[in-house]
Amino acid sequence: MNSTLKKSIQYSISLGLTGFFLYWAFADQDLDQLWTSITNIKLQWIAVITTITLSTLIIRAWRWQVLLKPFAPQVRTVDATLALAICYAANVFIPRSGEVLRTISLKWTKKAAISPVLATVVVERIMDFFWLIVFIGLALIIQRESINQAFPSLEIASILVLALSTAALIALLILSVYRERAVRLIQPGLESLFPAQLAARTLNLLNTFIEGLASLQNPLAYLQLVASSLLLNTGYVLIIYYTFIGMGFSTTYGLGFSAAVVIMAISSLGVVVPTPGGMGSYHIAFALPLQQIYGLPEIEALACATLAHALATLTYLFIGGPALFFQWWKYRVLPPP
Repeated sequence: MNSTLKKSIQYSISLGLTGFFLYWAFADQDLDQLWTSITNIKLQWIAVITTITLSTLIIRAWRWQVLLKPFAPQVRTVDATLALAICYAANVFIPRSGEVLRTISLKWTKKAAISPVLATVVVERIMDFFWLIVFIGLALIIQRESINQAFPSLEIASILVLALSTAALIALLILSVYRERAVRLIQPGLESLFPAQLAARTLNLLNTFIEGLASLQNPLAYLQLVASSLLLNTGYVLIIYYTFIGMGFSTTYGLGFSAAVVIMAISSLGVVVPTPGGMGSYHIAFALPLQQIYGLPEIEALACATLAHALATLTYLFIGGPALFFQWWKYRVLPPP
């Protein structure tokens, strides 16, 4: 299939899903009442939530930097932070495009090779799935009966995804440790399937990809990856917790930190759906458990979801948009010095 046609079909499906979820979330809602509920939050809580959102961006950049360090030590935390902001900003318009753009950002600014950087992106995504399931496990401990009633397939699906993500991380570790042996095993198959030049290029890409897995051999890196992942996910919980406080839900509906853990875990599933920036899918995945587990009115649950999503999206656009334009202008438009 032509690559342009394939991308067009993928984007059309993404837009279709976005329209479906947005219609599901907002159809027949009183938008004036929704807006009133959203704007009840005080500016001080918006400042707190935005600050934590920025902190999670920096923590994620630190985690990524740990993965990048063995082959791209020149990448600083600020470089990784801007690349991630570009990633999230781009995903608002074209789903998954940000993963490519963040690798290009590091190539432009720090001359980092694309293939090993992409390997770190793969590791990061598998880690995200792993920690998502860990927090869904925490959510099940907190509200197992209510969650199983509202989402009966979630527990079984979580066990399956946990097993798959763990197996994938182990496979990448083995690939990193036994790099030369893996390449030797794969080489005859590539040479029999492809012309010599293409097989050589593919092997070179595989080698550089495996190079990006080098941090998986470092015990200290494991401690840093675990610590950063715990901090990162705790930050996501705090964003929701302070959204509850800012909207008065902690007093009106008794929503505390444990409720924030449950909503963070389940709402993260909405980001997995390939919609631009999680639009629509995140709103549904956030609002439904608030309604079905904690008994919030539909309009209040949707207002909370909309506020949390809007603050995160605007933060990423505010940083990532200008960063992408500046880097594109400096490294692609202006003549080299």
